[in-house]
Amino acid sequence: MDGTRMLFAYSSVNGSTAEIARSIALTFSRTGMDVDVVPVAGVQGVRLYQAVVLGSAVYGGKWRAEAVEFLDRLAKDLLDRDVWLFQSGPLGHSAQSIFRALPVNVSMRAECLRVKSVATFGGKLDQNQGGPMGHFLARAGFACDYRDFAEIRLWAEEIARVTATQSAFVRSGGARLVRAGSSR
Repeated sequence: MDGTRMLFAYSSVNGSTAEIARSIALTFSRTGMDVDVVPVAGVQGVRLYQAVVLGSAVYGGKWRAEAVEFLDRLAKDLLDRDVWLFQSGPLGHSAQSIFRALPVNVSMRAECLRVKSVATFGGKLDQNQGGPMGHFLARAGFACDYRDFAEIRLWAEEIARVTATQSAFVRSGGARLVRAGSSR
């Protein structure tokens, strides 16, 4: 398309959040953008990317520690990029309609990074996955896939539109808005 390169990083325990990240990235790759989908532990830096989408599984109302560490470790470089966050994990038939705020520690980081958008998607619990809490929830009838891939795709398409519009503006000679204090 235009050389826009995006990183889709995720922290996933049983693969559900990874599948969401891959689904979002697929929407972007269909527009011709270059995409990399990588677990957060495999990301050394973000300087090669114009934008970053980061996702984490949520357990007990908390993001995975490695996803929070990713935000801390790369905060300086993330300030100069467009960043979107998503989280997955709510279980139950109303999982998609439940708005889940970011955990406080992640919310503060998101505010500092001026994150463009945050989304919460339903989770997935397989009958035989998870520790004691997972087995308890499965016995309570929550073993199911509550992810709504149509909703995930809509969120991804909105991000793709924003990214494409911004890239077209820059290609046409328009100045990109630079955040205060940015060296870019």
